[in-house]
Amino acid sequence: MKKNLKWIILGIILVIVVAIGIIVIINEVQFHYEVEEISEYNYFVLIQENKYGVVDKNGNVIIEPNYMAVQIPNPSKPIFICVNSYNKDTNQYDTIVYNEKKEELLSEYESIQALSIDTDIESNPYEKSVVKYSQDGKYGLLNLEGKKITEPIYDDISSVNYKEGTFTVKQDGKVGVINMKGKVIIPCEYETITSDNYYNEADNNKTTGFIVSKKTDQGYRYGYINYRGRVILDTEYTELERVTEIQDQDEIYLIAFQDGQAGLLKNKDVILNFEYEDIQYSALNDFFIVQRNGKQGVVTKSGETILNTEYDSILYGGIYLNAIKDNQTLIFDLQGNQIETSNISVTPTNNPNYYIAVNQDDIYTVIDAEGNVLIDNNYAYIEYVTGDYFIVAKNGKNGIIDGTGKNVVSLKYTSIFRLNDTNLLQAEISQTNTIELYNLQMEQIASMDEAIIREYNVSSNNDQRYIMLASDSDFAYYDVNGNQLQAKDILKNNTLFARKINDQWGFVDSNGNLKVQNEYEMVTDFNEYGFAGIKKDGKWGVINQEGIVIQEPIYILDWIQPTFLGKYYRINAWYGDARYSNDILEETNNE
Repeated sequence: MKKNLKWIILGIILVIVVAIGIIVIINEVQFHYEVEEISEYNYFVLIQENKYGVVDKNGNVIIEPNYMAVQIPNPSKPIFICVNSYNKDTNQYDTIVYNEKKEELLSEYESIQALSIDTDIESNPYEKSVVKYSQDGKYGLLNLEGKKITEPIYDDISSVNYKEGTFTVKQDGKVGVINMKGKVIIPCEYETITSDNYYNEADNNKTTGFIVSKKTDQGYRYGYINYRGRVILDTEYTELERVTEIQDQDEIYLIAFQDGQAGLLKNKDVILNFEYEDIQYSALNDFFIVQRNGKQGVVTKSGETILNTEYDSILYGGIYLNAIKDNQTLIFDLQGNQIETSNISVTPTNNPNYYIAVNQDDIYTVIDAEGNVLIDNNYAYIEYVTGDYFIVAKNGKNGIIDGTGKNVVSLKYTSIFRLNDTNLLQAEISQTNTIELYNLQMEQIASMDEAIIREYNVSSNNDQRYIMLASDSDFAYYDVNGNQLQAKDILKNNTLFARKINDQWGFVDSNGNLKVQNEYEMVTDFNEYGFAGIKKDGKWGVINQEGIVIQEPIYILDWIQPTFLGKYYRINAWYGDARYSNDILEETNNE
């Protein structure tokens, strides 16, 4: 009997363990979600005389422009939310949803709305995987196939900006958070919920947490909940912010205030007690500047004191700390040792042979590791580029020098900077809008007046990039190292390519044979949808990949290298989404 009881108990324990495991797995599945991607842009908003419709990538009108607004949640899918009007009594939009055949979808719901969201990643302004629906004055979520994710139980649903697939929801005047699977991350029991704005390169905003508040007799009190819904800090602080520059999703640093005094916490642990007037983080040196009784000091992330709170102000100067006391500037190293030096800032570069120093007169020099001056020519600014090269500024002009101080690019530019993710420097002269490009050997590879730069990614993972340098009368392509590219090298699906012949533009095939007569004052290359712009007598028209003019030049467009879709031109983006029109205007604003 005892033996049987033992096995019964073991069996019950096993069942409990298995049940707990299943619950954990289900919970993990509900936490994990994948936001839909835009596989290709197939549909765009069409505007005619302030009415909205839909045009496809071939330039065909799918939905006539008869509506107050049109929302396309995912431009790769044929789901178009057409807005007829706004009902002030119900605070709802009167909408109708169509597919590409103009068949009505989701008609069983009172209203369907795309969920607006701000994102740094792409231009689409809406949640790409779900929409909001309403019934009897309440809201729920649907996926784009029309499957119900949540019942209509919420007073409102809004996207969390920069955290796609996560939503704040409101019930009975309180807010909470759910994800696109309907999983409740934070129950509806708070007055306000805001994102902590944390971001890292590995998983973007997936581990962004939340600052929450509750209203008390003493006012609002704030707490912190992580991305999984775990309460890290209860709502007992008068102010709260996350130090988002510290890139560690598990070590969450929070600056909090109690009774007007600031403290520092790492997760739940108090690093600095609540005895400061202010705490500010410096990502450059990974320190905190703290202030007490009007005086400042410096502490580390672990709470170790570098400088006591006895200085009028403290500034970081690369490998130095500048502490001002009684109108005197004292220089300390990063360990808090006072040193004697004529420089208030010394910043290491990526080259161990060079340090950029700034003295008390704000004059920049270049020194070596021992402090010997290598470059000293009263520059107002010096920035390390690569190898032995530096961007310098003097008398309001910018140029480039080498490690001996020799000018290698003349000091004549309004600005010089390195183009994003390239081995190119862009030098500009503002008076003529001149752009000149230099490679990292400081060789000039291009120069163009009244020009713009556009950057392109050939692949979705950004591993192939090129740039276009363009003006009203010319354009050229370059790779990230400054090598000039032919259109056929990068526009591999095209059969015709723009070519300038005797100061007039036409189109040639991949062998250079002229296929469209060079009779235009400017053209664009064919875009991914098979359309190119042609300009004659100051007006733009459209030609297709077969060399057929589908729109004679009638549009006056101000911007360089306009984009076309069929006979429609792209106008200013609204919240980032591409919109097209064929309205004929005397003048159109720049894109």
